[in-house]
Amino acid sequence: MRFRAECLCVDCRQRGLISARKRAGNALPEAVANFERGVNLVYFANAFIVDEAAQELLEFSKLTEDAYNTTAMSTCCGTLMCGTHPLYKGTTISVNADSCRVTSPSNVPLQTVLFACDIPDAARAALIASSSVPVVVSVYDALDSPTMKALVSAVTAPIPAAASAAATTNFETLCAAKPLVIDNACYAESRAAKV
Repeated sequence: MRFRAECLCVDCRQRGLISARKRAGNALPEAVANFERGVNLVYFANAFIVDEAAQELLEFSKLTEDAYNTTAMSTCCGTLMCGTHPLYKGTTISVNADSCRVTSPSNVPLQTVLFACDIPDAARAALIASSSVPVVVSVYDALDSPTMKALVSAVTAPIPAAASAAATTNFETLCAAKPLVIDNACYAESRAAKV
């Protein structure tokens, strides 16, 4: 585990709503739905061991053709598995721990809350007042902050030699083997509270 954040961005909310449409058990956690916290994201090195049966069940998608994030979702149950972003420079993936069960011998505590600009004003004020970690309102305006520098450093760190030497693959290789799906469902719903 490289980093852990909660993300309040409308795109993470939209991906969660898309997943929920695929299976009722995938609903957004109540605290996320109520803007009390963000989607729980855990960042890992971009090195996987994935068997062929599991590869067959992966679908790779973007919300729009020019979207930054590419997401892997299971076709059998709509579970959000993981995603990547150009910022990670191919060395990291983010895992939606609200959707996937994450087990790791190394548990990184929550380090920041991101994109508080995407939630209603009252919810943002309450979150900032109660949070024990830094709340970043506008990520792009805070890139020089210590919090964002720590996140960027973590997600751009090289893949450890042990992982590189193992029989692993990466997100980009898995994604290249499948057609990319554009799925912009739930757009209005994901942004309704921001208006």
